[in-house]
Amino acid sequence: MLRGIAPRLLMTMMLGCAWLATACSDNRSRIESTESTESTAHVTAGTHSWNFVRVGQAMLSDGTPDLMAFSKLAPWPGTDGDFLYSGCYVQAPLADSQVGMDRCFVSMDLSEPERPQRAATVFAYDLENSPAPPAGHVIWSAGYPYPNLPPATPCRVDWDDPRIADASLPPECWDPGWNTQTHFVAAIPGHLLAVNQERFRYGTERQANNHGVQFYDISNPGAPRYLSTWRAPASEPDAATGIYPDSRGAHHFTFHGDYLFVGTEYEGFIGKILVILDISDPQVPREAGRWWLPGQKTPEEDTQRDWTQRSLFSRPVTRLDDGSWSRHVGMHYVTVHDNTAYLSYHQSGLIMLDVSDVSAPRMLSRVDYVTPGNEPSNPNIAACEAAAGARPAACGNTHTAKRVPGRDLLMVEDEYFTCPFGHVRIFDISDETQPELLSHFLREETLDCDPAAPMRTAQAARFPMRGPSAHIGNAWNSDTYLIAWYGLGLQAIDISDPRNPRSAGFYRYEISDELPEADPRFAGADAYDVIIGQHGHLYLSDGHGGLRVLRYTGSPRQ
Repeated sequence: MLRGIAPRLLMTMMLGCAWLATACSDNRSRIESTESTESTAHVTAGTHSWNFVRVGQAMLSDGTPDLMAFSKLAPWPGTDGDFLYSGCYVQAPLADSQVGMDRCFVSMDLSEPERPQRAATVFAYDLENSPAPPAGHVIWSAGYPYPNLPPATPCRVDWDDPRIADASLPPECWDPGWNTQTHFVAAIPGHLLAVNQERFRYGTERQANNHGVQFYDISNPGAPRYLSTWRAPASEPDAATGIYPDSRGAHHFTFHGDYLFVGTEYEGFIGKILVILDISDPQVPREAGRWWLPGQKTPEEDTQRDWTQRSLFSRPVTRLDDGSWSRHVGMHYVTVHDNTAYLSYHQSGLIMLDVSDVSAPRMLSRVDYVTPGNEPSNPNIAACEAAAGARPAACGNTHTAKRVPGRDLLMVEDEYFTCPFGHVRIFDISDETQPELLSHFLREETLDCDPAAPMRTAQAARFPMRGPSAHIGNAWNSDTYLIAWYGLGLQAIDISDPRNPRSAGFYRYEISDELPEADPRFAGADAYDVIIGQHGHLYLSDGHGGLRVLRYTGSPRQ
């Protein structure tokens, strides 16, 4: 049951509340209530803030707000002062006239730091010479009778042809770029940009998509220049179903020296694995190493696998009748410091690797907290078991792990979209072979589940798009961590005492406030990522609309 947990962490678990006496005796120490700060919060129309002030937002050249769906931002943790980069996210619901704004990346000019403007938009396909099938077209349907159309780039199709529209005639070709999302970017400022190539979230698994990483020269950020593509090896489509089984592609990655550490699907494996690319010559990226969790390689490791792979990660991990765990396993996000890679491995928890030899990464430790019984200090156990139908269960999904500069602390964020929603764990990693869990940080909304439907929030009207799950953040200084918290906007956490983290500010907003007329579909927020500008500006992206510019008025930067 406790396989893979470092001895020091096991001791922590066995001690129970002794590891955090204050929090265990008074839950409010770790389950932060907005009521404790609301009386001193600055309140404006639709926005509640404490220790944050909004100073601007991204604008279009015509002077109107840029309401594209921004995604994760680069470079992190901070910009170079001149530009930042973002992937494109959902189907641009607030910018419907901008075709292709769900399959692109952008460079944002920060010469006016409080009014970022798009300097370039690069699409996954050619909008003029290879127009994509419109949303809702029959070709996207799961039952489309012509899977595995011949790939071609560009590919011109008359989507209004009645025979093609009613699926009585297949198009002659298929552009894989139509079926490719580019929601994630990583940058070496002034030099190189990496852009993910992954199956389009609203696309089809029975037509080809680009899968891997594209590289761009950004010496001129206003005109990114394509250099090369690394394609993750993928299997041929299944002869019976037409489904491409392992070509979903690359999701996240990070630069470290002459290497790019990538999480991607890969031929012969279940779920995403870690691939390390040598990008010393970015025009010829090549694979330098790989690592995977034992049991992922198929069929060679099928007998080692103690889980049944599930497509969704926002479901409780439970024991199946055959004795295996029902969970989603795969390499989601990686950060690297010196010779250690910190892997967020979905529902297999936190993994640390020694990557001093990139050709042979070596596991240092694994903290498998997403298995029932492995983390008795987790404050969401009761809510999780209710969501699992009163069965033993664990709820969580290890999304991101980032070091705090100047300290041996690791901030680990769970992204979990059903109740109990994802929260933050803080680890002492002074000994990376035995990481020590110090504390949990969550908001009261995290555990506020609907008694009649325990996987849903009890505040559905407040969170019509995204629930109150933690997502991703960056350190403001060695004592303060900023995190985009989806429906709860931006949060600041005081980690000066990492055993007793406290709220240090928040910024909550309503997307609908940006619209000329109220639209209930966009009540609330979809706070997606936050990075830090050269002059103390914070850039907060929203996965449904907008890039907001803030300042933190709490503790100064160090």
